[in-house]
Amino acid sequence: MTRKLPLTDFRAIRHQLEPDDFAISDGDDITPTDLIDEQTWAGITHLTDDVAIRTSDHNGIRLKLLYSLWSDWIVAIGDPDHPDELYNCMLDAADAFQCVNFLLLHGYYRAAMAELRVALELVMIGSYGNLKPTDADYVTWKTSGSELGFSRIRKRLHGMLTQEQYNWLFADGEILSSTFRQLCNFTHSRPDSSDGALWESNGPVYVHEVLMRTFFTALSVYAICYLLVRIARPAFTLPEDSRILFEEDWGPGREAIAKAFEQLFKERASHG
Repeated sequence: MTRKLPLTDFRAIRHQLEPDDFAISDGDDITPTDLIDEQTWAGITHLTDDVAIRTSDHNGIRLKLLYSLWSDWIVAIGDPDHPDELYNCMLDAADAFQCVNFLLLHGYYRAAMAELRVALELVMIGSYGNLKPTDADYVTWKTSGSELGFSRIRKRLHGMLTQEQYNWLFADGEILSSTFRQLCNFTHSRPDSSDGALWESNGPVYVHEVLMRTFFTALSVYAICYLLVRIARPAFTLPEDSRILFEEDWGPGREAIAKAFEQLFKERASHG
């Protein structure tokens, strides 16, 4: 049985935007034409609502940080009036990062990890585009949607960049390749990375250990993406509130991320 949240809890009330809240609007909303029945609505939402409440009961600071990082990313995308090759990839990555926040809140940890893979691959491709905008494979990908995967680009950059450009980051076994390989496990629902394996149940359900794993992985992916942006845009300045990505020890990969940050941004990655 479910119970309603008290109306004193702001999460108990849903909100709908007014038509004039949208940049493009056709006037007033039309009345519902095919309203969902209550039983179907409950069947679709009661588990996700439960997870969202439990998640936000105990992870307010973590959710606030992820929201702040997403907001910073929006600012970092660049100038829409003068977009570079990386711009649209960062814009699409922003949508992936926003999905991560929503999916993590509602307990879809595998799907959140898969969206992190999307973000990382997009930023890798966009960074390559900034460095090699006339590359035939990149132009074909950009104009026709042909496949141009992460690993292919990573290996090209490893061969193209010099030691002075910190090409070690792109080597097999380093943080870029190992992180992407880990994320692929969730994209393909491999046995230890499927929804069922993560929940140990049907779901979604709130699993704090898995939430923490997803949270720390998200921080790592944000950090790696900013390293790629700096390589593609040498004058790029890291958003101030996102410095926390490099100032704290978030777990596996910290040493490589800190090393790359210090080399690329020419400042110390402090350890909190």
